[in-house]
Amino acid sequence: MRVLSALGFALSVVCVTLPLRAHARHHAAETEAPKVHRVEKVAENVYCIFGQGGNIGLIVTAKHAVLIDDQFERLVPGLLAAVKTVTDKPIKYLINTHGHPDHVGGNVVLEKQVSAIIAHANVRKRMVTEQAKLDPAKRGGLPELSLGSEDAKERVRLNIHLDDTEIHLLHMGPGHTDGDVIVGLPGVHVMHFGDLFFLGMLPFIDAEGGGSFDGLLAQVASVAAWVPDDVRIIPGHGPVCGKKELLRYRDFLLTVQAHAKANPGKDPAALATSFDGAAWPEWKPRPEFVTWETLFSAATGKGPGRVARP
Repeated sequence: MRVLSALGFALSVVCVTLPLRAHARHHAAETEAPKVHRVEKVAENVYCIFGQGGNIGLIVTAKHAVLIDDQFERLVPGLLAAVKTVTDKPIKYLINTHGHPDHVGGNVVLEKQVSAIIAHANVRKRMVTEQAKLDPAKRGGLPELSLGSEDAKERVRLNIHLDDTEIHLLHMGPGHTDGDVIVGLPGVHVMHFGDLFFLGMLPFIDAEGGGSFDGLLAQVASVAAWVPDDVRIIPGHGPVCGKKELLRYRDFLLTVQAHAKANPGKDPAALATSFDGAAWPEWKPRPEFVTWETLFSAATGKGPGRVARP
């Protein structure tokens, strides 16, 4: 993918009175992997695994497999079962696109199976801070290899050459968080955007996690300007899509930004009320997560970007 390279893209105890058969059924129910995952082929040797949480990428090389994100710890058995429907090759690397629990929750299990977990430096930093609040027995899954520095504005790229496959990791600045990484596969024109790209729901800009609406928009606009027409995109949330959807997402973000700038005296609630959300049906609010008001709170720098947790 010369275009990508040229422009710098580039990675119970059971009661003993139970009958034996009942005990066996009880044990099986406890250990059976949750059936929540669905695998979709994106390109040759590249797959998207849907489940509960952020979309997972799976890359299969000549001798290995690579995972991009891993959802939640409790779902790892099901995730590994899904991987085995595609390949029996060992998982060499786990790449985290950022540090939110629905993308890195499985790290603590998978770290025992992979050679290394790779993420931006700020992902490791924030995970260390969060895990300091936990019982030591529950800590783990920290990235061993980190790219970039704690200066989120510093652009950084890492190229991974694994067997016959080249994987590019690119951090372009604050966006969804301060540690986002886009993963690209130039050989097959596939990109995993992590949560820089939401499709089907309003995007979450984690202001408390160093995110920036303007930064997210700038990254989306930049990539949209040079990706090839046949690119296949795995968003952090939503269906696999292409350049048309990426351009539409860019235009949506531009419209949100323009509406906020054209009405500087309005608070986020007023901006939400006066915005024509019906014109953008691909992005729907979720009352428990991101609403139009919280989106505009992020766009104007006046809030955390999501509904407050109970």
